[in-house]
Amino acid sequence: MSNEIIFKTFKTYRQFYVYDRHTNAIVILSESEYDELQKVEKGELDYNQSSVIQKYKASVMFTPNVVKAIQHPATEIIEEYLQTRMKQLTLQVTQQCNLRCGYCAYSGIYEKNRTHSNQVMDLKTALKAIDFFLARNVELSDVVIGFYGGEPLLEFELIQKCVEYAKNQTEGRRIRFNMTTNGTLLTDSVIDFLVDNDFALSISLDGSKQEHDTNRKFANGNGSFDVIISNIERIQHRYPKYYEEIMILTTVNPLMDLSCALEFFSTKEIFSDRQIIFNSMNALSSDEELPYDESYFRIRNFEHIKTLLTLVGKLEKEYVSPLAINSRGRVEQSQKRISDHAEMASIAHHSGPCLPGIQRLFIRVDGTLFPCERVNEMLDYFKIGTIDDGVNIDNIKRILNIGDVTEADCKNCWGLRQCSMCAGQVDFSDVPTRELKLKGCPKSQDKVLSEIYELSVLNEFGFDIEELRLV
Repeated sequence: MSNEIIFKTFKTYRQFYVYDRHTNAIVILSESEYDELQKVEKGELDYNQSSVIQKYKASVMFTPNVVKAIQHPATEIIEEYLQTRMKQLTLQVTQQCNLRCGYCAYSGIYEKNRTHSNQVMDLKTALKAIDFFLARNVELSDVVIGFYGGEPLLEFELIQKCVEYAKNQTEGRRIRFNMTTNGTLLTDSVIDFLVDNDFALSISLDGSKQEHDTNRKFANGNGSFDVIISNIERIQHRYPKYYEEIMILTTVNPLMDLSCALEFFSTKEIFSDRQIIFNSMNALSSDEELPYDESYFRIRNFEHIKTLLTLVGKLEKEYVSPLAINSRGRVEQSQKRISDHAEMASIAHHSGPCLPGIQRLFIRVDGTLFPCERVNEMLDYFKIGTIDDGVNIDNIKRILNIGDVTEADCKNCWGLRQCSMCAGQVDFSDVPTRELKLKGCPKSQDKVLSEIYELSVLNEFGFDIEELRLV
């Protein structure tokens, strides 16, 4: 298997294509070339007997598999980066929340995850965490600190002290703060503080009163919509310039009517031209599908197609829903990944894992370190150290090299260079195993194929995909 050529054929309504892993290139084929490569792909024709493969070998395509080991390219430098180049600190100031949202990661419906608790970060731990981060951020021009919960504004006094301390410790450097809040505790004094300290603020809101209150309730069962809308309107009135930069986060879930949510944001005046990010609710496990109504997929796909039409000049941006605001970014990321035509290296790894502790260092209320706030805090696998003992480089390298779990499979996977799977996407209770990680591979391959298919179609309609065709 190790010396076989690795490629993927696919076709659109207009053209026939092959994706060559060795050169990371998409190449347009004739129909007869496509048919022949299909036979090779299915094992019906030996690749040494394929005239198509012989034709393209001059351009280094269809080179036998050179991958000998799966290892992330940052493995040897990550220890150095951890000493001086940590990019962002996220402090979990509390595990408590004043809402009880039905789909929340900490609501109890995720049996492997933690639930809401009364644990809070004390001031000593918070300041020590800031010192820990600043000592390892010295080679970067910016200092970025975020606050996380639960609902972080339940610990507003602690946040105030952290901000004051961090600013005093970083005199002469640019420092930025961020926070995601449920929006219920945005009093005038809180808003004044956030504006004065230039916080990048995100507020969770799921659409109209009916859609929002279905899930986002106070602990007493009352909906939170009226309180949040009142706070948002007050921010807009008092600080219109600041309000323009606020991001609205909407969680798309099976209980909401997506069409109603879209209509709400498009017709309510205060949300015109707003940055509204729609995030889908994650499945509870890799074996369970969320019960979305069929209309949900129709709406999402329709809005995504409209985004693609804007890229080729067939539709004005004003007709695209905020639901698809991330679509253009995903296309640009796909384009960037496919434009690198360096030959496949003998040591490789899929690109999903970020650099644990460097991209975003997440510190729990008790001072335990995690690679980010999205991983399961209950699993020892994701613990990468403490503020007292420092980082555990072995654990960090293990998370970074999640591909090692499926090394033999990754070596021979056509989607290796485009795969975005990380350890946080593997459903496990102790440590990730080959069997558990492989469960996510079909979804990952479908995603990669969808992305290169879209790039190819966009290219057919005149969107400039740089170096799409290898010559």
